[in-house]
Parts: sequence; structure tokens; C-alpha cells
Amino acid sequence: MGRVSFDHTLASPLLLALSADRRAAPDDGLPPLLTAPTGTVMPFGAKRGWVGDVLLTDGQRLGSKLWLLERAKRSDATRLDAEDYAHEAVAAIGAYHNVDLTIEAAWQPATTGSKNALTVRVSAGDSSVFQKVPTL
Repeated sequence: MGRVSFDHTLASPLLLALSADRRAAPDDGLPPLLTAPTGTVMPFGAKRGWVGDVLLTDGQRLGSKLWLLERAKRSDATRLDAEDYAHEAVAAIGAYHNVDLTIEAAWQPATTGSKNALTVRVSAGDSSVFQKVPTL
């Protein structure tokens, strides 16, 4: 028979927080091609988000808004937005477990024929997780 293994690190909740899509706020700019032309109805699901958010209390939301950067340009402003979105996604985890989190975002070296990619790293103690965000 198989055994169940429990992970007592913060890797699992951090990965879930970074990789799930948080619903865009009304004032968030959606990436082009996800919005409807002026005067038409916005496509269903354009703001993404996790359906289980309706079960969370006090306006809590699961996930990150890193998906909003999928069509962003390579710039320092985009990198800082990624750090802000990652912080928003994992701050509650750090507070709940009373640990300091280190959040860094860095551009991957550009290679011929590949898309730009931003890598977001979150570290908590001896756990560290990464999320790659493809951009323009």
C-alpha cells in the first residue's frame, strides 16, 4: 500500500498562490485581446479568477494577478508590477505562518526566437518557489 507524505514547508501554498489566477479588479487593465471592442459586452471569464473565492470571507481572493502581465512589454515597470502582484498573492500566507517572505522578479535573458519571460521567486525560510510569466 502507498503512503501519504505531508509537506510541512510553505512550498505548496506559495505555488498555489502564485500559479492560480486571481480575479482582476474593476480598475485593472486587462491585456489586449482579452477585452471586447468598445460598445460590446466583455467576454465571459475575461477577468478570470477562482470560482471558490465566493466561499472565502472578508473579500479574500486566491491567486495572483501575474496573468495580467502576459502581454506586457519588457521594462522595469513590468518587473515591479510582477513583484507587487506576487506580494499581494502571498502576503496572507506569510502573515498566517508568521514568516518573512522575500519576493524577487527578474527578466530571463532574451534568446533568439523565444518570448520574453519574467521569473518571479518567492522565498520563505528554506522554501523557495518560482513562477515563470511569459510576456511580449
